[in-house]
Amino acid sequence: MKNNWILILFVSLLVIASVIYFTNNKGTIKKELRDFAVKDTSEVTKIFMADKDNISVTLIRKDGYWTVNNKYVARPDAINILLETIASVTVKAPVSKSGLPNIIKRLAAKSVKVEIYKGDELVKVYYVGEPTADQTGTYMVLKNSSVPFITYKPGFSGYLSVRYFVDETIWRDVTIFQYSFQNIASVSVNLQASPDKAFTAFNDGNNKFHLFDLNKKEITGFDTLMVKEFIARFRKIKCESYLNEFFPESRLDSLLKTKPVAILSVTNRKGEINTLKLYTKPNFLRYYDDDGKEFTRDPDAMYGVLHGDKQVVSCQYFVFDPLMKDLSYFFQKKRF
Repeated sequence: MKNNWILILFVSLLVIASVIYFTNNKGTIKKELRDFAVKDTSEVTKIFMADKDNISVTLIRKDGYWTVNNKYVARPDAINILLETIASVTVKAPVSKSGLPNIIKRLAAKSVKVEIYKGDELVKVYYVGEPTADQTGTYMVLKNSSVPFITYKPGFSGYLSVRYFVDETIWRDVTIFQYSFQNIASVSVNLQASPDKAFTAFNDGNNKFHLFDLNKKEITGFDTLMVKEFIARFRKIKCESYLNEFFPESRLDSLLKTKPVAILSVTNRKGEINTLKLYTKPNFLRYYDDDGKEFTRDPDAMYGVLHGDKQVVSCQYFVFDPLMKDLSYFFQKKRF
């Protein structure tokens, strides 16, 4: 069932469109009816968006970051792009009279409502529709406006509707490990390929490091700089995407019963442990090697499980290969 706001939007715009369409009003359109931008986004504290299927997302500014639906940290890149768009969205042209009835129907059937707040004050409400046929403009209409417009972002060639998305999962920050180097107390790695060479590297501070093997026996003679550099790799590591929608409880249980390729753990100075388990991913897309032989697994990505075996993510090999080392790594001579 359609949202009430869509029905209200459709009826209101249809009435307004009829007046415009059947009268030849050549006067200028009032500025407040075409003013979409909120120039100073530093004062924006909340953005609410909802589509016609009643899927919504609320983005709230905190001290130095944004949250998604009060549950997750939001992706900084997506937030910045949205704020840039909100600040600079500009009218390119009003919708032509001939296209007006169809565009109004499309806005009523498929659009995203956007509410922008400064503190508790609602300062702007508009509806974001589909792109124009040439993909260089986006149909939008302000709440209580008399006519929809084709909008764009100066300096950007493309349409803007993709920036106003309501999928909570896509808004979530994909950072798995994020620490200052000083806050990393230790890093542990256990690889399925060499379980006897599992290790824990300790960062004691003041440029002092310790290395322990699987049996918690202290190891000496390692390359200190390599240990330091390895620990530093965990300062900021991102996954590719969240996959829980593809993993019902039964499928997750089955995955957890298999042996992980690697288990990576980071402990901070407060003793809090963040553990990621990595598993091979089936070759669903049927990748082949240079000899035409099909890979036995996905060559680009693995499954990752974290947050107490509750969250499943996709992890790319090129990001995680540098973290999947065994004890022997710290006794190799670097070649320049």
